[in-house]
Amino acid sequence: MKEERIFGAYYFSNYANKGKIKKVKNTLKEYRKTAKDIAKFIWDVFFRIGKLPHRKKINIKHIPSYLSERYKYVCAWQVYNVLSGYIAGVQYQFANIVFNSSLNKEDKLILLALNNVNGWLVYDKDEIEIYERKGKDVEKRTVKVLEFHKKLARKIFKDLLGKNKRPSNNISMHLDGKVVDISKKKENKAVEFDYWIKIATLEKGKPIYIPLKANTYAEKLEGEFLNYCQVVEDDDGNIEFRVVKELKKKEYIPLTDEIAIDLGLNPLFAINKGDLFGRNFLDVLKAFDEKITKRMASLQKRNIKPRDDKKYRQYVDKLRDYLKNEIKRLLNVIVKIYKPKRIILEKLDFRSPELSKRLNRLIQRFGKKYIKQKLERLQQLYGIEIIEINPAYTSQECSSCGYVDERNRKNTQEFECRACKNKINAQINGARNILKRSSLGNLYLTKKQVLKILVERYLERLKGCKSPPLNILKGNPYFKDCLESILNPCQSLTPS
Repeated sequence: MKEERIFGAYYFSNYANKGKIKKVKNTLKEYRKTAKDIAKFIWDVFFRIGKLPHRKKINIKHIPSYLSERYKYVCAWQVYNVLSGYIAGVQYQFANIVFNSSLNKEDKLILLALNNVNGWLVYDKDEIEIYERKGKDVEKRTVKVLEFHKKLARKIFKDLLGKNKRPSNNISMHLDGKVVDISKKKENKAVEFDYWIKIATLEKGKPIYIPLKANTYAEKLEGEFLNYCQVVEDDDGNIEFRVVKELKKKEYIPLTDEIAIDLGLNPLFAINKGDLFGRNFLDVLKAFDEKITKRMASLQKRNIKPRDDKKYRQYVDKLRDYLKNEIKRLLNVIVKIYKPKRIILEKLDFRSPELSKRLNRLIQRFGKKYIKQKLERLQQLYGIEIIEINPAYTSQECSSCGYVDERNRKNTQEFECRACKNKINAQINGARNILKRSSLGNLYLTKKQVLKILVERYLERLKGCKSPPLNILKGNPYFKDCLESILNPCQSLTPS
């Protein structure tokens, strides 16, 4: 199996004059226009044949552009990769919907098989291979695909396309050696600059040279810089250059089989071992919230949109930088302390009633993104397995006895089980439940299905009438459906 390559893109300060930056901006503007036309062409093909065409078979010579043909194909490959990622996300959601549906098992397997072969819109065969796990083995069968399955697959997929906003064409330029050349400074020349980027523009045969200062952090990382850069325009119209480096996979010897992480805001991370990380995280977010809320109130009075206000954008940028740096720092510390083989965590979702709706939206958007990115990088660099579990009731279940009750959790910090009286930090309790929850296996169980399993497991442990006081079970709606079945074999059960 071919080893996965690991890449990072790092910001390098540029010292280009206004004339050069103007030429880069003009090129970027045309690049985005071309990207829009290429995306429309690829989508047309997608809806005609039912899937993305093979990247090497895309012919875009007919698409008009002031970019050179080489530039156009660099743009096309970038657009293709963006659309591939979008379709992969929709494919993941498709599987989630099927798993959580009330369809019978056979229909689910057929729909999942159609999803795996990209047969959402066009599938012209009458049969398909499905795979079903039988104990430790996987059984492969060929079954009939009915028109019902094809129509339902089309409906689900089209609904998801409608719900998921299409990727923006307002992209950055991801340029390779076809149109850029990155070189180190030469001896005795322009000693104040560390690198030069030679970049093609709209003027044929007239490339420009952009001087860069080295990024000391990127220089220290083990690996090799590639002849590849990203050209990014920020919210204020400034042009940034990010040089790509292929990173060397680090030697890593796990010391712990697995750890579980509960995600919150106060603190940010809790580990099943009992440690808390990011204790001041919420306090920092509250400070950001106060500034952003005040600024928003001022803008609303003056009828100014937030995106048009430089100060508001600066606040959001600082929040984004804080989230990115703190999340990466804390996850690095966790890996350094435990050196886990596997990290188990719940599906990412975190917010706080102590923060405004706007800040909760911002931390949801940026926080989830940076945590996901960092976990993917840990997986790439160290081979750490990342396992997501179904989060239903992890905050309400007692990690000691398994009793589930929404009243167990008093607040964001305190957990006291009403059955066994176990007292513990609420997030550490959640982390220990996350560790156990991986045994459920199926990430896509509904909340109702998860609750049924947890209640049945709890009652199974209590055979022999060693149950909590009857009034506790009677007052818990989660046990309502099965209360009669446990009373019959346990006539001696009495209220306390």
